[in-house]
This record gives sequence, C-alpha cells and structure tokens, in this order.
Amino acid sequence: MMQRSAKEQILTGMDWAFRLLLAALFLYAAWPKMLDPTTFAKAITNYKVVLPVIGQDYVFLAAIILPPLEVVAAITLFMGRFRRAGALILCVLLGIFTILILQAVLRGLNIDCGCWGASPESAALANKVGWSKILQNLGMLAAAIYVYLRACPPKPRYKL
Repeated sequence: MMQRSAKEQILTGMDWAFRLLLAALFLYAAWPKMLDPTTFAKAITNYKVVLPVIGQDYVFLAAIILPPLEVVAAITLFMGRFRRAGALILCVLLGIFTILILQAVLRGLNIDCGCWGASPESAALANKVGWSKILQNLGMLAAAIYVYLRACPPKPRYKL
C-alpha cells in the first residue's frame, strides 16, 4: 500500500472538513426555506432587486427553486463524480448571495439576510446584512472553491 505524504493528508483532511461544513450549512439553511417558501419569497423581496423586463416576478420561482438546489449541491459534495458539480453550484450560489448582500449594504438596507428561513431556530441564527455577513460568505466561497479545485482531475504530466 502506498503511503500518502503528510501534505496530501492535510489537504485531504481540509477537503473533507470543508465538504462537511458546507453540506451541513446548506442542508440546515435549505430545510426551513423549503417548508415555508412564502416567507422565503418575502425575504428575497426585501432585497429590492428589480430585474429588467420581469421586475420582481422572479421572486416566488427563486423561493421554490433555490432551497432544493442547495440540498442537491450539498449532497453531491459526497458523490464522487458529482462532487465537482456540487462545489461549482455552491460557488455560483455563494457568489450571487454575496453580491445581493453587498448591494443591500451599499444601498443602506437594514434587512435580515434570509439565509436561514423563518423557523424559530432559524430566527436565532438570523443575520442582518452587513460586512460581517459578506466576510462569512467569502469564507464559504473560498471553501467551495477549494473543494472544486480538489475535485478537478489531475492534469497528466507529459515528458518530452
């Protein structure tokens, strides 16, 4: 049996830790939003983002689609061939969420981020949008990028 280097063991451990953390956070966040999409839609509306042509008609569709997408991305972090796709979905979602929070901060909106839904347990975790929430998201984004890069197949080494 081949021994792995200490560096590779640490990198693999970090990969597992990040996957566990991201999956736990996204599964925990998705559950109350799936149970109460109407309240989640109201949280999305609080961001006051109006898209060209469709206005805010996207809100309820987003409230229905986002939580199951979070669940799928979280679960696929542990499914060998789909791990990279799951990490990519989380990267895209975290990028979008961070941009939405940033625009709310820059516009001076004093709103709950809507990250955890509306259950009593979620209310205890509720965060107002702000710079600390942006930093949290950037940390999670860095972890998702790490998982994505670790899931990329190794490049063959060509010798001339």
